[in-house]
Amino acid sequence: NSTLVVEDEQNRYIYKPESGERPLWDFPDGTLHKRERAAYVMSEILGWNLVPQTQLSEGPYGVGSLQNWLEAQVTVVDIFTPGQVPDQWLTVITGIDENGDEVTLAHADDPRLQQIAVFDALINNADRKAGHILTDQEGNLFGIDHGLTFHDEDKLRTVLWGWINQPIPENLILDLKNAAEKIPTSELTQLLSKDEISALLERLDNLIKVKKMPVPSPHWPAVPWPVF
Repeated sequence: NSTLVVEDEQNRYIYKPESGERPLWDFPDGTLHKRERAAYVMSEILGWNLVPQTQLSEGPYGVGSLQNWLEAQVTVVDIFTPGQVPDQWLTVITGIDENGDEVTLAHADDPRLQQIAVFDALINNADRKAGHILTDQEGNLFGIDHGLTFHDEDKLRTVLWGWINQPIPENLILDLKNAAEKIPTSELTQLLSKDEISALLERLDNLIKVKKMPVPSPHWPAVPWPVF
């Protein structure tokens, strides 16, 4: 899918035009840019500020999503040789790389990162790669690249599995509860289908009731590939 950098006199953006979206077998055509905007709207409804400002706008290749550029880098997810995972980091998986060497994928045990993991469970993120989690120059964490989200079928694929079945912090549960009544009258209803809104509300209700971090499903790959 087309991902372009565009600039005006003051700002730089990531522009993803609808005309550059490659048809996918499991997502409706021409909807990925709307899901980018929907992720931003959902983050704002929650009050979490997890997604850089994202709008729908007309660009050089037609309508698409326009997301504020971040000067940032990946700092909280990495691959290590076994035994070299830093203290206070959580191991996700261990496997063999292309050279036949054993490697371990791990991420920081960070409250903000766990908030992103809860957000991904809510929006049903099918592609949370390590490179989609950025630390800006002030040390703030953000998630980007949300085109494969909000499907009405369960598709959660993420590198953030370090908190499997652990309790969701109560402050996040409270934010989820407050969001429940806002979703049906929000802009999300213009960006997503009725089935997708229904599935979103079901996931929200389940997170509030269970109060635990999600568990990988045995029915589809739990980790995106490549992980970066």
